[in-house]
Amino acid sequence: MDFIPLTEKEKKEMLEKIGVGSMDGLFAAFSPRLARELNVETAGTGSELEVSTHMKQLAGKNKVLKYFLGAGAYDHYIPAAVDSIISRSEFYTAYTPYQAEVSQGTLQAIYEFQTYICLLTGMDAANASMYDGASALAESAFLAASHTERKEILIANEFNPDYLGTLKTYCDAHELKIVNGIDNIGANTACVILQNPDFFGEVETLRQFVEKAHASGALFIVCIGDPTSLAILGSPGEQGADVVVGDGQAFGCPMSFGGPHFGFMAVKNEFVKKIPGRLAGITVDSKGRRGFVLTLQAREQHIRRERASSNICSNMALCALAATAYLSLLGKTGLRNVALSSYRMAHLLQTKLAENGFSLANKKPFYNEFLVECPAGKNQTEINKKLLEKGIAGGYAVGGNKLLLCCTEKITEKDIDEFVKIVVG
Repeated sequence: MDFIPLTEKEKKEMLEKIGVGSMDGLFAAFSPRLARELNVETAGTGSELEVSTHMKQLAGKNKVLKYFLGAGAYDHYIPAAVDSIISRSEFYTAYTPYQAEVSQGTLQAIYEFQTYICLLTGMDAANASMYDGASALAESAFLAASHTERKEILIANEFNPDYLGTLKTYCDAHELKIVNGIDNIGANTACVILQNPDFFGEVETLRQFVEKAHASGALFIVCIGDPTSLAILGSPGEQGADVVVGDGQAFGCPMSFGGPHFGFMAVKNEFVKKIPGRLAGITVDSKGRRGFVLTLQAREQHIRRERASSNICSNMALCALAATAYLSLLGKTGLRNVALSSYRMAHLLQTKLAENGFSLANKKPFYNEFLVECPAGKNQTEINKKLLEKGIAGGYAVGGNKLLLCCTEKITEKDIDEFVKIVVG
C-alpha cells in the first residue's frame, strides 16, 4: 500500500482548522520546552559510516549509573539470553498473530506468558498483555464499571501518580468518578483498587480491603508496580482479589529511557469474557494434535465487540515474550532470589541511613522501596545532585524533604556503603 503524504495545502488547512499557524505552534500547545527543542541544528547528510560514527559519538555521552531510583521503573538484571531469544526473526514483532494456525510458536509463547502471570498472581486467566501498568489499571476500572454498572472508582492507598493521571484521563472519557480512601466506599463504588506494595513501598494486608469491597458489592483490584515482589509475597488471588493488574517492565525489559514497558491483567474465571485484549488458548485438532489458538475472540473483536469493556486492538507481545524468556530462565528459585536480594539490600540501606540521621517515614513493612526524610541541613535536591556527580541515580523526591529510595539485586553492600558515604558527607 502506497504512503501518500499530506500536501502543504492540506497541512495549512488542518492547522488553520485547529487554530494554529505552524507546526511549531502545534507542538507549543503541548510543551513549550518541546517547541524550543525542535529548533535544533541538524547534522546534515552523510554516508552510512559517517552517520554510524556520529551516532556512536552521541551514545558515548550517556552515563552508566547505579540506580537507587525506582518509582515505577526498576533496574533489574536481564540475562543475555533474553535479548537473543526475542531478537529471533520469527518473534520480532509487537503483535499477536491473527493467523493462529501458522503462528504456533508465537501463540505458545503467549500462552506460556499467560500461565506465568496466573501462577504469580494466583488468578484463573490472564490476557496476552497490555500497553503498560497504567493503562492496565485503567482497563481494570472499565471492567469493574461494566460488571457492576456503577460509576465510582475508589483508590484505597498511596498510588503511583503517573498511574493515577492515566486513570483520570480514561475515567473522564467514560464519566467515571475517582474517589480516594476506603472509608468513602458506598453503594455506587464499582471497585476498590489497591497498589501493593504501594507507591512508597509499603506492603498492605489485603484481607481487610477485600472484605469491605465485597461487602459493598464492589470488585477488589490489586495493582502491582514491581512484580518481582510476587515471588515472596502471598499472591493477590489467594487473598481474594477479583482482578490483578500491573507493570511487567521488571521482568526482562530494560528501563530504556522510560519504555517500552508492558502491562498485565489477570482475572477470576467469572470475568474472562470482560477482560480486554487477546487470549491465547490450547486445544486439539481433529487428529488429536495439540494446537494453540486465539480464543474467545467474539467478545472483543467480532460479533459482540459493542459489548466489550474495551477494544485495545494491540498489545506489547514482544515485551511479554521477553518476560516469558526471563521467567523461564530464572525459574521459581531464581526469581525468589531476585526478590530476596532486593528486599535485603533495601533494608540494609534503610538501616545505615537511619544510623546517620535520616528519619524513617514508613510505618508498615516494605519490599524494596522505602521513604526517608533528610536530616536538618540536608536538601533532597542537593543530595541527588551529589550522587549524580558520583555516577549514582538517587531517590525520587517527595514533598517534605523526603526521598523514595529503591534497591534491586544489582545493588551490593559496597554500593550501599558508597551511597551512605556520599549523602552523609
